[in-house]
Parts: sequence; structure tokens; C-alpha cells
Amino acid sequence: MAWAFVKAKQKRRKDKVSNIGPDQDYVALDRRERRIQWYMVASLVVGALIGGLGGGLAEIVPEWVLSIYDPFIFMALTVVVGWNAASFGWSLVNGALAAFGSLVGQIMASVAVHGLSPFDGLAGGASGLNVLLLALTVLGPLAYLANRTDGWGVVACGMTAGVVLGEAVEELVHLLHGQPYQGWQWAVGTGFALAAVILLVFARRAAARLYALLVAMAYSSSYGMLALAL
Repeated sequence: MAWAFVKAKQKRRKDKVSNIGPDQDYVALDRRERRIQWYMVASLVVGALIGGLGGGLAEIVPEWVLSIYDPFIFMALTVVVGWNAASFGWSLVNGALAAFGSLVGQIMASVAVHGLSPFDGLAGGASGLNVLLLALTVLGPLAYLANRTDGWGVVACGMTAGVVLGEAVEELVHLLHGQPYQGWQWAVGTGFALAAVILLVFARRAAARLYALLVAMAYSSSYGMLALAL
């Protein structure tokens, strides 16, 4: 009786395995590709909506809100997009789409609603825009690599936090140059807070968080000294 029960169970397993054939593999691959495509579209659309909303409300909301919005909302978006990407390559693509969508949406809203020049008040002008675009594009792949549990994941986590922290350090550099803008305190506080959240979320152990913090401080301080020299 037991032998018959085992044979019947084995037969059901074989039938179940036999149902997984090329057709099922094709369906699974098609679903994965559709998810990737929808994620690309969502990254671009959400970025454009966030950028357009901020650009349209730029003259209504207080200065401290704008100091948080530009660029830290963009950075948070690209980190989330890269973190949830299907692969390293897609993290680069999706992060770039989110970054460009955000900035293009903000530029279009600023021109259409307020009649401003495309680069007025945006990341310090055209030159600052290039630096910000590079930082946003890099954040996606870094956030994806930060999912790793080995040493490279810890380094990527520290670099992700360091890129965010570098923007806060740049605000302090402007303060030293005597060129602070209204709401700079909120920008610095937001940068430090977002970097701390990244360290807490991606680094799962105390030692990993400490090492990632050292990496973040090393990068942000180097970036600050470069900005101070320039």
C-alpha cells in the first residue's frame, strides 16, 4: 500500500515537471520583458511628473521646500528606480530615464508656466546641470549594486550615500564662499538625512554600515574639497 502511494506521488511529480516546457518558459520570459518595459515607461513618466510638478509650483511653495526638492527628490527617485531594477544594465537605463524625465519635466514647466529661461534656478545653471545629470545617472547602478551582500555591495552603498552627501557638502562650500541661498539649511539637513536612510536600508549589519559610512565620508569630503578649490 505504501509502495503504491509513493509511486502515485512520483507520477504526479513527473506530470507536474512535464508541464513546464518551452511554452511556459516563453510565457515567463515574455512577462519579464513586459515588466521591464513597463518599468522603463514608469521611470520616465514618474520622473517627468515630479519634475513638472516642482517646476510649476516653484513660485508658490516656500524656498525651503524648493531646497529639498532640487535635487534630493530627483536623487531619491533614481535610487528607488535603480534599487528595483531587473539587472545592472536596466538600473543604468531606468535611472537615466528617471533623471532626464525629472529634469526635462521641470524645465518644461518652468518655461511654460513661469516663462523662465530653461536653466534659470536649475542646479546652478547649465554647468551645474551637467554635474547633476551625471550624479543622478550614476545613482541608479550604485543603488542596484548596493543590494549585494558582499564587500562590493558595502562599497556601492557607501558610494550611493556619498553622492547624496556630496550635494549637502556642496551647499556648505557655497556658504564658505559667501554665496548661500535661502533654505540652504534644509538642503544640508535633507542630504544628511537621505544619506543616513540609504546606509540604514542597504547595509544590514553594524560593521557594514560603519564601513559604508567611511566610504561615503571619504567621497563627499573629496568632492567638497574639489568644489572648494574650483
